[in-house]
Amino acid sequence: MLATKILKNLNQYIKKSFIYSLNKFSSIAFFNAFLRNNKSNKGFIIALHRVISPLDNESEFNNFIEIYSSKLEEIIISLKKLEAKFVSLKELNSILNQKVSLSYPLVHLSFDDGYLDNYSCAFEILKKHNVCFSIFIASDFIDKKVPFVWWYIAEYIIKNEIPVAFEKYDFSITEESYRRDSKPKYFELLRIFLFNNIDSDRKYFEEKLLNYIPAYQKCTVPEMLGWEQINEMIGSGLCEPGVHTKNHPSFKYLTSEEKCNQIKYCQNEIFINTGIHSKYFAYPYGSKNDIGNTIDLKEIMRNCEIDLAFTTIPGELNHNSSKVLLPRIILNNKASMYTLKSRLSGSYQRSIKD
Repeated sequence: MLATKILKNLNQYIKKSFIYSLNKFSSIAFFNAFLRNNKSNKGFIIALHRVISPLDNESEFNNFIEIYSSKLEEIIISLKKLEAKFVSLKELNSILNQKVSLSYPLVHLSFDDGYLDNYSCAFEILKKHNVCFSIFIASDFIDKKVPFVWWYIAEYIIKNEIPVAFEKYDFSITEESYRRDSKPKYFELLRIFLFNNIDSDRKYFEEKLLNYIPAYQKCTVPEMLGWEQINEMIGSGLCEPGVHTKNHPSFKYLTSEEKCNQIKYCQNEIFINTGIHSKYFAYPYGSKNDIGNTIDLKEIMRNCEIDLAFTTIPGELNHNSSKVLLPRIILNNKASMYTLKSRLSGSYQRSIKD
């Protein structure tokens, strides 16, 4: 019994050591040969948000959803060296439906929310390398100079040590608070407070939060895409628009009817402004906790004519993946060749599951 357990642990250790060495130290040629014979993981879907210029500074608290344009190009070049094939959402849907074996790992590049820098910083790079991509649009953000992306407003407040008071909810951060504890702590407190309450009282919070930003500082909130830029990217043949709801609420707090209304409203706005009826959807925030109850999702997506729905839950992409809970991997400026290899091989996704 003990010998069997020791042997099992030894086998697991050898396997993990091999996978780590494969991802960390193997040559590109050897890694590519390994992938061609490893059919379990089909590749991965990348989730990005903002793409910023190397001349800009990362955000202090929201940098996990930011990536430098130079890093984005580095990732694209590296994935091509690893013989990954960039596919459109239409191609991805077809591959998942056909359940065919692939001789290459597939990758899809997606952007969430609809930030203007997807056009001003990322689009030229994507055209240069002929990479297809999608933008999941929160329709109320589009064409807004000061969109209600409250996570960046919260960062501005905490970074500048601005006292805030939400009397209706008996929540405040004072000048004394900033002297007592660190900014990261108060950003997290404010973020959790807003996340838990904002969707049920959006008008109140929008008025309160925007009043904390002086008129001359409105540019501290990222500018969003306009329909003109969106249509130009679609016209390139590389971009597919996707649905990201009307105003970016957490699904965990919505009824089934509210979920449908959020999707259909955004879907309709996309159709009115682009002529495209999008059949692809990404959940706002996208984690397992953010999505909440999953019992009604298949029916909701069927009613909204959604073919593929994407999370930000890391996981293997294969023919057994749920088409209403597809995994995506968030990449940022910390991504390395090891990061890409471990995602393509599926070893990272499996380690998260374990």
